[in-house]
Amino acid sequence: MLSRPVRRVTRTASAAALVLGTALTVPLALPGTAGAATASAGASVNQYDWQLTYRAAAGQANQAAVTASLTADRTGITYLIDDVVPIAAGHDCVHPAASDLTKVSCTVTLVDSQDPYPGVIVDLGDGNDTLRYANGTDQIYTYAEITLGAGNDRATDSGRLDGAYVSGGAGNDTITVGAEGLAWGGDGNDTITASGGDNIVQGGRGNDVLHGGNGAQYLSGDDGNDTVTGGTDADSLYGGKGDDALYGNSGNDKLYGNSGNDRLYGGPGNDTLSGGPGRDVIRQG
Repeated sequence: MLSRPVRRVTRTASAAALVLGTALTVPLALPGTAGAATASAGASVNQYDWQLTYRAAAGQANQAAVTASLTADRTGITYLIDDVVPIAAGHDCVHPAASDLTKVSCTVTLVDSQDPYPGVIVDLGDGNDTLRYANGTDQIYTYAEITLGAGNDRATDSGRLDGAYVSGGAGNDTITVGAEGLAWGGDGNDTITASGGDNIVQGGRGNDVLHGGNGAQYLSGDDGNDTVTGGTDADSLYGGKGDDALYGNSGNDKLYGNSGNDRLYGGPGNDTLSGGPGRDVIRQG
């Protein structure tokens, strides 16, 4: 997957156990995250220096762009957050320009871990938010954990190797995930596009539209009358409860309508089609 070994910070066994075993439970104090809609969002790195949290204030409509890049010595990741609301810069975060409080730069230290962990957590809360996340690193054990929250939100995840997890929450969300990304639409009529390879996408409750791309992907509409379209590889498509339409496209796909009056279309390839309970239409090729 990578052309050269990934360099990470080497820590003692006791320090690594402390970070991986207990750090997720440590409360993180973020400046300016409470109060009215005019309050600042907050960005701060945890006390162990390996995880950044960016959290919107209540009532904010965010338009955030988050960019991840390796530090020059490859021992850390610098996250640049650019939003339309003021951001309070907490631990290990600074404003690149003192005159622009809507932009912060935060650096975390890479952990010598073979278990994936979120290097950045983004929580946009309520409101109709927009997020663009771009991963410019080659790291495979650290990823972005993104919660869009209530509202009709839009999120785009792109980069070399993303592996991000995007949760839409309540509302009609539009989400695009990159390579090895995971997405859950939540309640609402969501549109989710899996643009990279080996994605896992679940629509949640509502009438969702799911699009597959390159790679072997798992796409599930869940509850509602969903439209699920596979990509160019061997995909697994699930309709869930409701009257769903599943399109395998090219590749040796598996299509499962589950309950409801479903329509299954295999497309080119050696496909497996199962309608489930209900009056289904099944067509191969």
